Formats: sequence, C-alpha cells, structure tokens
Amino acid sequence: MSGRCGVGEGWDVPAAVADACEFHWWHVVPGRALVLCMLSKVPLWYVGHFDGGRMKVCSGPVCDCCERGVGKQLRYVACGVEPTSRQLGVIEFSKPVAELLRDWSRRNGGFRGMMVEFTKATKSKHSRMEVKYIDAVATPFCLAVEPYDLGEVMRLTWERLG
Repeated sequence: MSGRCGVGEGWDVPAAVADACEFHWWHVVPGRALVLCMLSKVPLWYVGHFDGGRMKVCSGPVCDCCERGVGKQLRYVACGVEPTSRQLGVIEFSKPVAELLRDWSRRNGGFRGMMVEFTKATKSKHSRMEVKYIDAVATPFCLAVEPYDLGEVMRLTWERLG
C-alpha cells in the first residue's frame, strides 16, 4: 500500500487505487468458519488497549488509556485471502493464537501460504478465537496475491480512529 492514493475523474476507482486505500478487516462470526490462506511472511504485533469497544494502540508513557488504568494487551495482525471468494483482508488475533500460528508455520515451512480455519469458541462475538491448521497446499491464485503493507494498514487505521 502506498501513502498516496492518487487523483482521478469518474465514479469508478481503479482496483489498484482502491486496494491501496481501502482494506477489509476479517471478523470471525460465531457459528461460521473463516478459512484463510495467510499471505504475510510474519505478522505485525502491537501493544494496545481494549477501550470503547475497540482496540487502540498504546501511545506510550503519556497514554490516556494507561492513565485511566485500562489494561494492555499484545495483539497481532496478518494479511490473508479467503480462497473461495478471493477477498483479501487483515485479521487480528491474540498472543495465544499467534503462538499456535508460529508453531504451525514451522511445520508448514513458513507462515505465507499456510491455510488456517478461524472459529469462535461459543456463540458470543466476544468469545475466544479458535484456530485449526488445514493441511492443504495453497492454490496458485492465493500464492500470487501480494499482501497488504501491514505497517501502512495499521497507520491508516489508527489515523481514522483519531
């Protein structure tokens, strides 16, 4: 992704521009499995606070959330593509999930191209995320897709949250 999205006339934005400025966040819906082919070589991690119904990056020593006593969490994000819809997106997960994915990526020969099924433990949208390794080879389409620049995705996301 580029920091600049460009300028153009008309109603239809070229796909390359839209992909550089807009991105899909994967959410695991209770009762449905989300299967992704992981595109990132490694995830990106950040320290954040769950505040006001969403994760916010910790801004350091003068952090409003820290001053209010909101607990810190280590969070991870990675880029993946859903093989059937070919939708590209970003998924966020906890440290325990990241540790499992790290271990599985070793037996997979790397994180990129690893197939993973994400589900929720219960019907609550706030329930624990569960993951399952899918022992399958990624399709040529999946392996040809370039991942988002996760640093840029997070920068743009945090800018929008203000």
